[in-house]
Amino acid sequence: MAGEDRRIRCIAVFHVNQIGDMIFTLPLLANLRHRYPRARIVSVLRPHLREIWDMAGLGDEFLIRDRTSRFRGFLPIVRALRKRSPDLCVVQSQTLEPALLARLSGAPERVGFRIAWWDRFLLTRVVPKDTPPSVANNLRLGEAAGAPSVRKDYVGLLRPPAGERIRMMRRLAEHRVSAHTRLIVLAPGASAGRALKLWTDEGFAAVADHFAAQPGTAVAFAGGESLSGIVSRVSHPVLDFSGATTLPELAALLDRADLLISVDSGPLHMAAAMATPVVGIYGPTDPALTGPMGIGHRVVRLGVPCSPCHLKECSIGRICMQDLPASAVIQAAEEILAGTRSAGDDWQSARQ
Repeated sequence: MAGEDRRIRCIAVFHVNQIGDMIFTLPLLANLRHRYPRARIVSVLRPHLREIWDMAGLGDEFLIRDRTSRFRGFLPIVRALRKRSPDLCVVQSQTLEPALLARLSGAPERVGFRIAWWDRFLLTRVVPKDTPPSVANNLRLGEAAGAPSVRKDYVGLLRPPAGERIRMMRRLAEHRVSAHTRLIVLAPGASAGRALKLWTDEGFAAVADHFAAQPGTAVAFAGGESLSGIVSRVSHPVLDFSGATTLPELAALLDRADLLISVDSGPLHMAAAMATPVVGIYGPTDPALTGPMGIGHRVVRLGVPCSPCHLKECSIGRICMQDLPASAVIQAAEEILAGTRSAGDDWQSARQ
């Protein structure tokens, strides 16, 4: 690696909007920190991403770009950026506003993706981008910003606060989930506008029933929105944390879990970043680009010819997800569990 570049004293990073995409950013932030250890890293992000940023601990400061006050909040961010005098801007977002903010920040170096005609006016270096957002895309962005890809994945770059782990352990104990109970978390949801990635309610209910019937096993549903419609289909008792956790609480739950079963989503990548084994259910997205990183995971796909398509709408009934049988997901999960011990044992050991 080249020696430290002391000209770079402040780096502004403009993040994209989804939780999973923020997880994809973590190797980039780690590489920027490694390449420019004395530089102050300022993240410009949406309010709901602050807790992920906090748990990663890879930046020095953040500026909130609030969607609800888009135009009213534009000039204050410009002033805040100019006050910090960034030497380098790294623009992950693919929209005009962050690139314009980077240009107005006064930074002499501005790196971003090749997206539209305005790239050549607002950025000093552009990088080709594959669809959709991914760690690989961000690594190319980092290399264009002078930061070699020392870290190539996000595993180990996210950890829940210690206090949240303790509180989650107590919360689970209230439901008779001990440190020795095998805990399987199901996260059926996907972010707004990405409903094509959803699996079936019947499939998740069948998976939940299969594992909830096993002795010494607890099943929990989790996610940002209520999943009462799926939970009501389950015949055996399960825990329902959906719509009832903050991101740090969700991180603590996923860190405690022995296994997460999820579609391609923010919780899936949060779990993988904490080395929790994952069964990823994929259809319209490509696991080669956005699959769980690390070891011990399984990806389940139906393998229809049109998958992956990366589309937002489907004219043939989402057969890649709708026709995927629960038995395939259960088999993948059982294969993982056959080779692991309870994550609660590690939590218990950490307390002793």
